[in-house]
Amino acid sequence: MGLTVLELIKLDIFKNFKLVAGQRGLDKPVEKIGILDWEFTNKIEGRIVDSEFTKGEFVLTSLLFAKEQPELIIDALKYLEESHISGFAVKNIYYDDLPMEVIDYANRKSLPIFIFDTSVYFEDIITVAADKIKSISNFDLLESKVDLIIKMNINKAVTREVALEINSSFKESFFVISMKEKRLIDESRIIPLIEALKKNSIMNRSSTILKYKNSILMIYTFHKNQNETVGHDVPSLLRKMGVDISQYYIGVSTVHVDLSELGNGINESIFAQRTGELSQNSFNYFKDIGVYSILMPNADNGWIQDFYNRILSPIQSYDEKYHTELFHTALNYIENDGKIIDTAQRLFLHKNTIRYRIGKIKELLHMEDKELEFYEQLSMAIKLYKIYHI
Repeated sequence: MGLTVLELIKLDIFKNFKLVAGQRGLDKPVEKIGILDWEFTNKIEGRIVDSEFTKGEFVLTSLLFAKEQPELIIDALKYLEESHISGFAVKNIYYDDLPMEVIDYANRKSLPIFIFDTSVYFEDIITVAADKIKSISNFDLLESKVDLIIKMNINKAVTREVALEINSSFKESFFVISMKEKRLIDESRIIPLIEALKKNSIMNRSSTILKYKNSILMIYTFHKNQNETVGHDVPSLLRKMGVDISQYYIGVSTVHVDLSELGNGINESIFAQRTGELSQNSFNYFKDIGVYSILMPNADNGWIQDFYNRILSPIQSYDEKYHTELFHTALNYIENDGKIIDTAQRLFLHKNTIRYRIGKIKELLHMEDKELEFYEQLSMAIKLYKIYHI
Protein backbone atom coordinates (compact mmCIF):
# COMPACT_ATOMS: atom_id res chain seq x y z
CA MET A 1 0.00 0.00 0.00
CA GLY A 2 2.66 2.54 1.05
CA LEU A 3 2.27 6.03 2.48
CA THR A 4 1.56 8.92 0.11
CA VAL A 5 2.25 12.62 0.61
CA LEU A 6 -1.49 13.22 0.91
CA GLU A 7 -1.82 10.62 3.67
CA LEU A 8 1.29 11.94 5.41
CA ILE A 9 -0.02 15.49 5.72
CA LYS A 10 -3.27 14.21 7.23
CA LEU A 11 -1.33 13.43 10.42
CA ASP A 12 -1.99 15.95 13.21
CA ILE A 13 1.57 17.26 13.26
CA PHE A 14 1.12 18.43 9.65
CA LYS A 15 -2.11 20.33 10.26
CA ASN A 16 -0.46 23.75 9.81
CA PHE A 17 1.40 22.82 6.63
CA LYS A 18 0.33 24.99 3.69
CA LEU A 19 0.57 23.56 0.18
CA VAL A 20 2.03 26.20 -2.15
CA ALA A 21 2.90 24.15 -5.24
CA GLY A 22 2.83 20.72 -6.85
CA GLN A 23 -0.72 19.66 -5.99
CA ARG A 24 -0.72 17.01 -8.72
CA GLY A 25 2.06 15.15 -6.92
CA LEU A 26 0.22 14.45 -3.67
CA ASP A 27 -0.02 10.78 -4.58
CA LYS A 28 3.78 10.36 -4.55
CA PRO A 29 4.93 7.63 -2.15
CA VAL A 30 6.87 8.62 0.98
CA GLU A 31 9.63 6.20 1.98
CA LYS A 32 11.51 8.29 4.55
CA ILE A 33 11.97 11.81 5.97
CA GLY A 34 15.15 13.83 5.44
CA ILE A 35 16.50 17.24 6.48
CA LEU A 36 18.19 19.73 4.16
CA ASP A 37 19.88 22.67 5.82
CA TRP A 38 23.62 22.84 6.12
CA GLU A 39 24.40 20.15 3.54
CA PHE A 40 24.06 22.26 0.42
CA THR A 41 26.94 24.65 1.02
CA ASN A 42 29.05 24.27 -2.10
CA LYS A 43 28.22 25.40 -5.57
CA ILE A 44 30.31 23.93 -8.37
CA GLU A 45 29.68 24.87 -11.97
CA GLY A 46 26.16 25.90 -11.17
CA ARG A 47 25.30 22.62 -9.46
CA ILE A 48 24.65 22.33 -5.75
CA VAL A 49 26.30 19.20 -4.41
CA ASP A 50 27.42 17.45 -1.23
CA SER A 51 24.12 15.79 -0.37
CA GLU A 52 22.44 12.49 -1.07
CA PHE A 53 18.67 12.26 -1.08
CA THR A 54 16.81 9.22 -2.31
CA LYS A 55 13.64 8.39 -4.20
CA GLY A 56 10.56 8.79 -2.05
CA GLU A 57 12.22 11.02 0.53
CA PHE A 58 10.13 13.84 2.00
CA VAL A 59 12.58 16.69 2.62
CA LEU A 60 12.32 19.23 5.45
CA THR A 61 14.33 22.46 5.35
CA SER A 62 14.63 25.93 6.82
CA LEU A 63 16.54 27.04 3.68
CA LEU A 64 19.48 27.99 5.89
CA PHE A 65 21.84 27.24 2.99
CA ALA A 66 20.03 29.94 0.95
CA LYS A 67 19.58 32.42 3.77
CA GLU A 68 20.92 35.35 1.77
CA GLN A 69 21.02 33.68 -1.65
CA PRO A 70 17.45 32.91 -2.80
CA GLU A 71 18.83 31.93 -6.21
CA LEU A 72 20.20 28.76 -4.60
CA ILE A 73 16.68 27.49 -3.87
CA ILE A 74 15.87 26.63 -7.48
CA ASP A 75 19.22 24.87 -7.91
CA ALA A 76 18.57 22.81 -4.79
CA LEU A 77 15.04 21.98 -5.89
CA LYS A 78 16.21 20.82 -9.32
CA TYR A 79 18.78 18.55 -7.72
CA LEU A 80 16.18 17.12 -5.35
CA GLU A 81 13.64 16.60 -8.10
CA GLU A 82 16.23 14.70 -10.12
CA SER A 83 16.66 12.50 -7.04
CA HIS A 84 12.88 11.80 -7.23
CA ILE A 85 12.02 13.07 -3.77
CA SER A 86 8.33 12.94 -2.86
CA GLY A 87 7.90 16.37 -1.27
CA PHE A 88 9.62 19.52 0.01
CA ALA A 89 8.57 21.37 3.19
CA VAL A 90 9.99 24.75 4.17
CA LYS A 91 10.02 26.05 7.73
CA ASN A 92 9.37 29.79 7.50
CA ILE A 93 12.38 30.99 9.47
CA TYR A 94 14.02 32.84 6.57
CA TYR A 95 11.32 32.77 3.89
CA ASP A 96 7.57 33.29 4.17
CA ASP A 97 7.22 33.03 0.40
CA LEU A 98 9.25 31.30 -2.27
CA PRO A 99 10.51 32.73 -5.56
CA MET A 100 8.00 32.38 -8.39
CA GLU A 101 10.42 30.34 -10.50
CA VAL A 102 10.52 27.78 -7.67
CA ILE A 103 6.71 27.61 -7.56
CA ASP A 104 6.46 27.32 -11.35
CA TYR A 105 9.11 24.60 -11.49
CA ALA A 106 7.42 22.57 -8.74
CA ASN A 107 4.07 22.83 -10.51
CA ARG A 108 5.58 21.68 -13.80
CA LYS A 109 7.24 18.73 -12.10
CA SER A 110 4.24 17.92 -9.83
CA LEU A 111 6.54 18.19 -6.81
CA PRO A 112 4.55 19.14 -3.66
CA ILE A 113 5.99 22.08 -1.71
CA PHE A 114 4.72 23.12 1.71
CA ILE A 115 5.47 25.99 4.07
CA PHE A 116 5.03 25.53 7.82
CA ASP A 117 5.62 27.73 10.86
CA THR A 118 8.32 27.68 13.52
CA SER A 119 6.11 26.10 16.18
CA VAL A 120 6.76 22.66 14.67
CA TYR A 121 10.13 20.97 15.21
CA PHE A 122 11.91 18.83 12.66
CA GLU A 123 12.58 16.10 15.22
CA ASP A 124 8.88 15.79 16.09
CA ILE A 125 7.91 15.56 12.41
CA ILE A 126 10.52 12.88 11.77
CA THR A 127 9.44 10.83 14.80
CA VAL A 128 5.74 10.90 13.94
CA ALA A 129 6.28 10.29 10.22
CA ALA A 130 8.79 7.48 10.79
CA ASP A 131 6.37 5.73 13.13
CA LYS A 132 3.64 5.99 10.48
CA ILE A 133 5.92 4.67 7.73
CA LYS A 134 7.04 1.79 9.94
CA SER A 135 3.45 0.96 10.83
CA ILE A 136 2.37 0.86 7.19
CA SER A 137 5.42 -1.19 6.23
CA ASN A 138 4.46 -3.71 8.91
CA PHE A 139 0.90 -3.89 7.57
CA ASP A 140 2.28 -4.44 4.06
CA LEU A 141 4.52 -7.24 5.35
CA LEU A 142 1.62 -8.96 7.11
CA GLU A 143 -0.52 -8.61 3.99
CA SER A 144 2.17 -10.30 1.92
CA LYS A 145 2.22 -13.21 4.40
CA VAL A 146 -1.55 -13.59 4.09
CA ASP A 147 -1.16 -13.66 0.30
CA LEU A 148 1.44 -16.39 0.66
CA ILE A 149 -0.90 -18.49 2.80
CA ILE A 150 -4.02 -18.22 0.66
CA LYS A 151 -2.65 -17.98 -2.87
CA MET A 152 0.55 -20.00 -3.17
CA ASN A 153 -0.79 -23.50 -2.46
CA ILE A 154 1.78 -24.13 0.27
CA ASN A 155 1.66 -27.24 2.46
CA LYS A 156 0.39 -27.38 6.04
CA ALA A 157 3.84 -27.22 7.63
CA VAL A 158 4.74 -24.03 5.76
CA THR A 159 1.31 -22.56 6.49
CA ARG A 160 1.86 -23.09 10.20
CA GLU A 161 5.33 -21.54 9.96
CA VAL A 162 4.03 -18.43 8.17
CA ALA A 163 1.10 -18.17 10.59
CA LEU A 164 3.52 -18.04 13.51
CA GLU A 165 5.50 -15.36 11.67
CA ILE A 166 2.31 -13.30 11.65
CA ASN A 167 1.89 -13.86 15.39
CA SER A 168 4.18 -16.15 17.38
CA SER A 169 1.52 -16.37 20.13
CA PHE A 170 -1.15 -17.93 17.93
CA LYS A 171 -2.95 -20.91 19.53
CA GLU A 172 -4.19 -23.99 17.67
CA SER A 173 -7.92 -23.28 17.43
CA PHE A 174 -9.13 -20.24 15.54
CA PHE A 175 -11.73 -18.49 13.45
CA VAL A 176 -11.31 -15.53 11.12
CA ILE A 177 -13.46 -12.43 10.61
CA SER A 178 -13.25 -10.35 7.42
CA MET A 179 -14.77 -6.85 7.57
CA LYS A 180 -15.18 -4.30 4.79
CA GLU A 181 -16.71 -0.87 5.28
CA LYS A 182 -19.83 -0.42 3.16
CA ARG A 183 -18.91 3.17 2.40
CA LEU A 184 -15.18 2.80 1.97
CA ILE A 185 -14.08 6.21 0.74
CA ASP A 186 -10.35 6.04 1.33
CA GLU A 187 -8.35 2.84 1.89
CA SER A 188 -6.03 4.76 4.23
CA ARG A 189 -8.94 4.83 6.75
CA ILE A 190 -8.46 1.13 7.38
CA ILE A 191 -5.28 1.46 9.42
CA PRO A 192 -6.70 3.95 11.97
CA LEU A 193 -9.71 1.65 12.34
CA ILE A 194 -7.39 -1.28 13.02
CA GLU A 195 -5.36 0.70 15.55
CA ALA A 196 -8.55 1.60 17.40
CA LEU A 197 -9.71 -2.03 17.45
CA LYS A 198 -6.34 -3.21 18.74
CA LYS A 199 -6.77 -1.11 21.87
CA ASN A 200 -9.77 -3.20 22.91
CA SER A 201 -8.94 -5.63 25.69
CA ILE A 202 -10.94 -8.41 24.01
CA MET A 203 -8.20 -8.81 21.42
CA ASN A 204 -5.51 -10.60 23.43
CA ARG A 205 -1.93 -11.24 22.34
CA SER A 206 -2.85 -14.61 20.83
CA SER A 207 -5.05 -12.87 18.25
CA THR A 208 -4.23 -10.46 15.44
CA ILE A 209 -5.95 -7.71 13.49
CA LEU A 210 -4.44 -6.76 10.16
CA LYS A 211 -5.22 -5.10 6.86
CA TYR A 212 -5.85 -7.21 3.78
CA LYS A 213 -6.61 -5.41 0.51
CA ASN A 214 -9.54 -3.10 1.31
CA SER A 215 -10.70 -5.08 4.32
CA ILE A 216 -9.85 -5.80 7.96
CA LEU A 217 -8.96 -9.35 8.99
CA MET A 218 -9.27 -10.52 12.59
CA ILE A 219 -7.61 -13.85 13.36
CA TYR A 220 -8.93 -14.95 16.76
CA THR A 221 -7.11 -17.96 18.24
CA PHE A 222 -7.55 -19.94 21.43
CA HIS A 223 -6.54 -23.22 23.10
CA LYS A 224 -8.38 -26.34 22.00
CA ASN A 225 -9.74 -26.86 25.50
CA GLN A 226 -11.19 -23.36 25.66
CA ASN A 227 -14.86 -22.67 25.04
CA GLU A 228 -15.34 -22.56 21.27
CA THR A 229 -18.79 -20.97 21.43
CA VAL A 230 -17.22 -17.52 20.95
CA GLY A 231 -16.79 -18.41 17.30
CA HIS A 232 -20.54 -18.87 17.01
CA ASP A 233 -21.47 -15.53 18.58
CA VAL A 234 -19.28 -13.14 16.63
CA PRO A 235 -21.88 -10.32 16.56
CA SER A 236 -21.67 -10.11 20.36
CA LEU A 237 -17.87 -10.09 20.20
CA LEU A 238 -17.84 -7.29 17.63
CA ARG A 239 -20.33 -5.19 19.55
CA LYS A 240 -18.13 -5.45 22.64
CA MET A 241 -15.29 -4.12 20.47
CA GLY A 242 -17.41 -1.14 19.47
CA VAL A 243 -18.03 -2.30 15.89
CA ASP A 244 -21.27 -1.11 14.29
CA ILE A 245 -22.11 -4.19 12.24
CA SER A 246 -24.57 -2.28 10.06
CA GLN A 247 -21.67 -0.23 8.64
CA TYR A 248 -19.74 -3.26 7.37
CA TYR A 249 -19.96 -6.35 5.24
CA ILE A 250 -18.72 -9.06 7.61
CA GLY A 251 -17.80 -12.65 6.88
CA VAL A 252 -16.90 -15.27 9.50
CA SER A 253 -15.10 -18.55 8.92
CA THR A 254 -15.94 -21.84 10.57
CA VAL A 255 -14.04 -22.70 13.77
CA HIS A 256 -10.86 -24.64 12.97
CA VAL A 257 -8.84 -26.67 15.46
CA ASP A 258 -5.57 -26.84 13.51
CA LEU A 259 -3.50 -23.70 12.84
CA SER A 260 -2.17 -25.25 9.64
CA GLU A 261 -5.67 -24.65 8.19
CA LEU A 262 -5.32 -20.87 8.54
CA GLY A 263 -5.40 -20.38 4.76
CA ASN A 264 -8.78 -22.09 4.58
CA GLY A 265 -10.08 -20.02 7.47
CA ILE A 266 -9.00 -16.73 5.91
CA ASN A 267 -10.53 -17.66 2.56
CA GLU A 268 -13.77 -18.73 4.20
CA SER A 269 -14.12 -15.34 5.92
CA ILE A 270 -13.38 -13.47 2.68
CA PHE A 271 -15.86 -15.56 0.67
CA ALA A 272 -18.54 -15.00 3.32
CA GLN A 273 -17.84 -11.25 3.31
CA ARG A 274 -18.01 -11.07 -0.49
CA THR A 275 -21.28 -13.00 -0.44
CA GLY A 276 -22.61 -10.35 1.91
CA GLU A 277 -21.68 -7.67 -0.61
CA LEU A 278 -23.55 -9.54 -3.34
CA SER A 279 -26.68 -10.01 -1.25
CA GLN A 280 -26.44 -6.67 0.60
CA ASN A 281 -26.38 -8.64 3.85
CA SER A 282 -24.20 -7.16 6.59
CA PHE A 283 -23.27 -10.41 8.30
CA ASN A 284 -22.60 -13.94 7.03
CA TYR A 285 -21.09 -17.10 8.45
CA PHE A 286 -19.31 -19.17 5.81
CA LYS A 287 -21.37 -22.22 6.75
CA ASP A 288 -24.54 -20.32 5.80
CA ILE A 289 -23.66 -19.00 2.32
CA GLY A 290 -24.88 -22.10 0.50
CA VAL A 291 -23.80 -22.61 -3.10
CA TYR A 292 -21.53 -19.55 -2.88
CA SER A 293 -19.23 -21.66 -0.71
CA ILE A 294 -18.58 -23.71 -3.86
CA LEU A 295 -18.74 -20.97 -6.49
CA MET A 296 -16.50 -18.42 -4.75
CA PRO A 297 -13.40 -20.67 -4.45
CA ASN A 298 -13.84 -22.03 -7.99
CA ALA A 299 -14.98 -18.98 -9.92
CA ASP A 300 -11.74 -18.88 -11.95
CA ASN A 301 -11.94 -22.55 -12.88
CA GLY A 302 -12.16 -23.02 -16.65
CA TRP A 303 -15.07 -25.46 -16.43
CA ILE A 304 -17.04 -23.03 -14.27
CA GLN A 305 -16.38 -20.16 -16.69
CA ASP A 306 -17.42 -22.32 -19.64
CA PHE A 307 -20.69 -23.12 -17.88
CA TYR A 308 -21.24 -19.41 -17.13
CA ASN A 309 -20.72 -18.44 -20.77
CA ARG A 310 -22.86 -21.32 -22.04
CA ILE A 311 -25.85 -20.13 -20.02
CA LEU A 312 -25.59 -16.34 -20.18
CA SER A 313 -24.01 -15.64 -23.57
CA PRO A 314 -27.12 -16.68 -25.60
CA ILE A 315 -29.29 -14.39 -23.43
CA GLN A 316 -26.93 -11.42 -23.65
CA SER A 317 -26.38 -11.90 -27.39
CA TYR A 318 -30.12 -11.94 -27.99
CA ASP A 319 -30.52 -8.73 -25.97
CA GLU A 320 -27.76 -7.06 -27.95
CA LYS A 321 -29.20 -8.12 -31.29
CA TYR A 322 -32.87 -7.33 -30.62
CA HIS A 323 -32.52 -4.59 -27.96
CA THR A 324 -34.49 -6.62 -25.41
CA GLU A 325 -34.06 -6.96 -21.64
CA LEU A 326 -34.03 -10.71 -21.13
CA PHE A 327 -30.88 -10.67 -18.99
CA HIS A 328 -32.22 -7.96 -16.71
CA THR A 329 -35.41 -9.97 -16.34
CA ALA A 330 -33.44 -13.15 -15.60
CA LEU A 331 -31.42 -11.34 -12.92
CA ASN A 332 -34.52 -10.12 -11.14
CA TYR A 333 -36.29 -13.44 -11.60
CA ILE A 334 -33.52 -15.24 -9.73
CA GLU A 335 -33.28 -12.52 -7.08
CA ASN A 336 -37.01 -13.07 -6.46
CA ASP A 337 -36.58 -16.84 -6.09
CA GLY A 338 -38.27 -17.59 -9.40
CA LYS A 339 -41.54 -15.90 -8.41
CA ILE A 340 -43.23 -14.41 -11.46
CA ILE A 341 -45.52 -11.99 -9.61
CA ASP A 342 -42.75 -10.61 -7.37
CA THR A 343 -40.49 -10.15 -10.40
CA ALA A 344 -43.25 -8.35 -12.28
CA GLN A 345 -43.83 -6.00 -9.34
CA ARG A 346 -40.13 -5.18 -9.04
CA LEU A 347 -39.84 -4.42 -12.77
CA PHE A 348 -43.24 -2.66 -12.99
CA LEU A 349 -44.35 -5.04 -15.72
CA HIS A 350 -47.35 -7.29 -16.23
CA LYS A 351 -46.87 -10.86 -15.04
CA ASN A 352 -47.57 -12.17 -18.54
CA THR A 353 -44.66 -10.10 -19.86
CA ILE A 354 -42.37 -11.81 -17.35
CA ARG A 355 -43.74 -15.24 -18.30
CA TYR A 356 -43.12 -14.49 -21.97
CA ARG A 357 -39.53 -13.38 -21.31
CA ILE A 358 -38.75 -16.38 -19.12
CA GLY A 359 -40.21 -18.61 -21.80
CA LYS A 360 -37.96 -16.97 -24.37
CA ILE A 361 -34.90 -17.57 -22.16
CA LYS A 362 -35.86 -21.25 -21.83
CA GLU A 363 -36.14 -21.43 -25.61
CA LEU A 364 -32.67 -19.88 -26.08
CA LEU A 365 -31.20 -22.43 -23.66
CA HIS A 366 -33.21 -25.33 -25.12
CA MET A 367 -34.81 -26.03 -21.74
CA GLU A 368 -38.49 -25.55 -22.53
CA ASP A 369 -39.44 -28.81 -20.78
CA LYS A 370 -36.76 -28.80 -18.06
CA GLU A 371 -38.18 -26.52 -15.39
CA LEU A 372 -36.00 -27.66 -12.48
CA GLU A 373 -32.78 -27.81 -14.51
CA PHE A 374 -33.55 -24.42 -16.02
CA TYR A 375 -33.93 -22.68 -12.66
CA GLU A 376 -30.91 -24.41 -11.11
CA GLN A 377 -28.59 -23.56 -13.98
CA LEU A 378 -29.85 -20.01 -14.49
CA SER A 379 -29.57 -19.37 -10.75
CA MET A 380 -25.99 -20.60 -10.68
CA ALA A 381 -25.04 -18.54 -13.74
CA ILE A 382 -26.58 -15.38 -12.23
CA LYS A 383 -24.66 -15.97 -9.00
CA LEU A 384 -21.46 -16.30 -11.02
CA TYR A 385 -22.32 -13.08 -12.83
CA LYS A 386 -22.50 -11.30 -9.47
CA ILE A 387 -19.19 -12.82 -8.37
CA TYR A 388 -17.47 -11.67 -11.56
CA HIS A 389 -18.96 -8.18 -11.36
CA ILE A 390 -18.77 -7.51 -7.60
